[in-house]
Amino acid sequence: MPVFNKRCDGNPNLTYFTADDFADLQILRPVSFVSDMGQRLNGNLYASTRYDEYRGLVVFVHGMGGGHLCYTTEINTLAQAGYLVMAYDNTGTCTSEGKCLKGLYQAVIDLDHALSFVEHEPDLCRYEVSLVGHSWGAYTVCQVLAFDHPVKSVVAMSGFESVPQLFADTLHTATGLSFGWLKPLFTLMARATFGKRALQPTGAVIGSTDVPIFLLHGALDQAVCLSNSPTQFQAEWSTNPKVKTKVYNDKYHNVYQTKESEAYLNDVIARMRAKDETLDYSALDYRKMTEEDSEVMDLILAFLV
Repeated sequence: MPVFNKRCDGNPNLTYFTADDFADLQILRPVSFVSDMGQRLNGNLYASTRYDEYRGLVVFVHGMGGGHLCYTTEINTLAQAGYLVMAYDNTGTCTSEGKCLKGLYQAVIDLDHALSFVEHEPDLCRYEVSLVGHSWGAYTVCQVLAFDHPVKSVVAMSGFESVPQLFADTLHTATGLSFGWLKPLFTLMARATFGKRALQPTGAVIGSTDVPIFLLHGALDQAVCLSNSPTQFQAEWSTNPKVKTKVYNDKYHNVYQTKESEAYLNDVIARMRAKDETLDYSALDYRKMTEEDSEVMDLILAFLV
């Protein structure tokens, strides 16, 4: 289970790609805006050097772990397809302020402030805005549709339907025991921190909008079980005819990666958690660890158009 009473600054033993690691990828400028408690959130506006005009603006929302630089490969793919990409670190994460993460719904509040920032920036507000997120970020880009922002489209990879169910599933995966009986407690905790809007099932939010949404999930996902994916709750969003789903029977949590890449990544993570002293961080193949599945990314790019 994520620990929300502390910061998440990534793993100092790992290398995270930056714009300098990709041909034709540039940082147009840093971005910085204030979220709900006065904390300043920081990130960058990325673009390809091959374009002077852009198809639109993609706001990319990261998952749990190491901030937006965990997704520089995906940011590069979006930029090389002609999009401006704004990516930032959530409250309590990496370059952004905040003493702790606070909770999963905090990212939704942060994205609400990010979109307000975009709407008041002269060089950004002229573009149509699409949202792309993975895991925690996928939950976030869907949940923010309950706020009043113009959004062209949403891509949500490996998101979750219910926060209490996510916590129960995480504990079950770690211990093999059932923790469904704790869901009322998880519900009370979320409500006490963020109010009742934090309890909205993701499918219900999707069903309350007509924004085109692409939900992708791996059937073998152990971080967000398929049974807790909004792809499985069509009755909740059947009123939105613009929802598209894709479930990959042979993929795990990172549906955007090749199977070989995620297997390599999962092995490294397992050795890190086991504190394997033979793990040589300097010998890790980061290109292999972040290799994209081009067919998945092509589907995403086609949907964004």
